[in-house]
Amino acid sequence: MLCKGAIETSTLELLLKLQEATLLNDFFLAGGTSLAMQIEHRKSIDLDLFTTNDFDSNKLLEFLEENFGFRLDYSEKNKLKGSINNVKIDFISHKYPLVKTPVNLLKAKILSIADIAAMKLNAIAGNGTRSKDFIDIYFILKQFSVQEIINFYNIKYKTRNSLHVIKSLNYFDDISTQDWPDMILEKNLSLTKVKQSIEKNIAIFFNQLK
Repeated sequence: MLCKGAIETSTLELLLKLQEATLLNDFFLAGGTSLAMQIEHRKSIDLDLFTTNDFDSNKLLEFLEENFGFRLDYSEKNKLKGSINNVKIDFISHKYPLVKTPVNLLKAKILSIADIAAMKLNAIAGNGTRSKDFIDIYFILKQFSVQEIINFYNIKYKTRNSLHVIKSLNYFDDISTQDWPDMILEKNLSLTKVKQSIEKNIAIFFNQLK
């Protein structure tokens, strides 16, 4: 089920219009907004559109500026960052295999929770400061075990070290709560509860390895 309460109606409408464009046929909604639309755990205001293919940044930029009033913040090969109507949007080539078939609802192409889990682990391994990433993992662990999300990670990032991911997931000292989102589920959720839950799940994971 696609949960629309997690994002503004205007943002959802923008997403659908973007994904109708031929140039964006192979882009999927990823990130926290994709997860929030599927489980409605928190509100999310950004759009992260990922493709597994290369794309022409200049051609896409010209199209977005002409048709959507896109305001560019940053551009490089296979990456555009900017905004449309004050909605922050990233277009990124992420050339790793899909773990599962994307969700396709209301004409919106959305990455599976399995893919989001793998990408959240990858994000935490690279930068463990964002509370949103840990909150998202906290809710993902209500559906999947640590072993399962590590399996998802290994499918997507075959050459990377999953042990480093576990260590990063279990390290909380650098987390900033400045980006703490507006929660829909568990409105009084605290960082302490998130830490305790993740630690408990990691302990179960290691106990099962014995």
